[in-house]
Parts: sequence; C-alpha cells; structure tokens
Amino acid sequence: MKKIDLQPIEDLAVWGHLLKRSPQATQFLEPSFLDLFGVDYRLYGLFRGGICIMGLPVIDGAPLPWCYRQGPMFYDDITNGLPAKTIQHEIDLAEFAVTELAQHEPRFRFSLSPTLTDMRGYDWVHYHDETKPRCTITPRYTAILPLIGESAEELRTKGRSARRQEERYARDREKLLPHDSGTIEELFALYTETFSRQGTKVPASDAALFTPYVQYFIDNGSGHILTVRDANGAPVAAAFVFEDLDKVWHVPIIGTGDTRYGGTMLYYQILDFALAQGGVAVDFDGANSPKRAYFKHSLGAMPELYFEVSYDAG
Repeated sequence: MKKIDLQPIEDLAVWGHLLKRSPQATQFLEPSFLDLFGVDYRLYGLFRGGICIMGLPVIDGAPLPWCYRQGPMFYDDITNGLPAKTIQHEIDLAEFAVTELAQHEPRFRFSLSPTLTDMRGYDWVHYHDETKPRCTITPRYTAILPLIGESAEELRTKGRSARRQEERYARDREKLLPHDSGTIEELFALYTETFSRQGTKVPASDAALFTPYVQYFIDNGSGHILTVRDANGAPVAAAFVFEDLDKVWHVPIIGTGDTRYGGTMLYYQILDFALAQGGVAVDFDGANSPKRAYFKHSLGAMPELYFEVSYDAG
C-alpha cells in the first residue's frame, strides 16, 4: 500500500481538483467563497501517491453564517468500490486524517455532508490514548425534498393539505403572487423584519456580510432571489436560493413581512423554481428547531441526518 500522509494544501488547484471529483463537494468549500468572511482558514489534504484523496478544511472562529457542509470530502474513487471495502476504507482514512490533523490544529469543527454517515473514524480518534481528547460528534438534521421525476402538482401532494390551502389563501385572500426576481435590499429588509418579530436584531457582523454573501452566488450565476408580492408590487416574503455543485438547491436565507400565507407561497415557489431549473432536490438547510422542522416537513421535505464533529485540545 502506498504511503499516506496529511499535508497542508498550498496549491489551490489541488483543492479545486478535489472539488471537481468529490461527492461531498460544495460551493461552501470554495476558497473564493471562504475569502468573503475575512477569517483565517487552512486547507489540508490526505495524499496517497501524489493524489489528494481527502480534503479537510479548518476554519477559525465561530460557525460562519448561512454556511453548511463545511467538512471533510473524499476523492470519488474512494467510495466507488464494493461496500465491504469502501466501509473500512472510509473509516480508516477518517481516523488517520483527523488524528494527524489534531497534531497540527488544537481545535477544529466540521459540518459534514449528509452523504457521510459513518462516524466511527471520527469517534475512534485517540480511542486508545486516554491522555488526549476525543472528538465530539453531534447529530443534526436538515430537510430535503427530492425533485427527480416529480411535477409541481405531485410535489404539492407530498405535503399536508393545510399547506396547499394556505397557498390558495395567499393568492385568493391576500392577493399575493410569486415573482422570480427581487433585490438584495428587499431581501435584507424582510430578513431584518423577521428578526424584529422575534424581538432580536440581525448581528452587525452578519449584516455586513449579507450583501457580499448573496452577491457571490448571483455573480457566478447560481444564485437567485425569489419574492412574493402583494397587489401593489411590494414584497412580503423573499428567499435567497442557489444551485450547488451537485444540482441540489439550497435555501440559506428567508425573510417574511406582514403576511399570513405568503411564507407558504414562497416555499412552494422555491420548489417550482428549482424543479424548472432541473434541480435534483431542495435542501431547506436545517430543521433543528421545532417550528422550522414542523413547517418544512409539512411541505413534504424528508428529514436528512448529518453530523457536526468538533475537536478541542484546550
């Protein structure tokens, strides 16, 4: 077996090549995207025979706002073999890579792709060494609605009848209509209003990042702002959505104003838009609080388990 070693990745072309080949690849791991946040980050690669077969991002500070899936990714050949081989291979590589990483980094945190569900490699880091800390592994959930082979009408039958009724009420009672365009200013105003209803404010650091974050995806052609507008054309609900590298559409930012049913219309608009664009699924990006989870699942989105892994040597 060829020697395997963990090295810092200095050549971003190496990281870029892995992004093109990994099932866990995501725009959330693009260096140009990470640069928006003004935080220190380091990219590590597990190399075998000169090929980077696993990438690990270490991002300093608190979790980045509106970001998911910022964790290890594997070269696609690693998981293309027979299950009996792939299972052990993935466990061994994760344990080795993270154990080595702990020698370079005293603390790190990963948000893993939902495609990575075997946590034993992370759990077994320092398993036989009681003098060293272990990884903390936290289960989390998102809500995903598959789109392949579905029509707009079929998607609506997957949700509760009350949601379909609310969409009708939005149209008939509130005279609302969906629009496939909106401005960042409109989105931010509704996002701010959502926080105000909850008695809080958008953190100043998040407010400063809001426009660069949204503009990044709009500029590369994958991001869109969708709105629901009243009879006067004023937006009452808005969402920022983008298509990821695997053709899954993400919904990291939602804002609603003075409307009772506009939020439901907006979510159905998101599904319709992603379906029309040829998306394979919509990931509503998180279902970890009671109200959010209930609403997203009531639309027909299925719970999808993912894990957060953290390490802190103190």
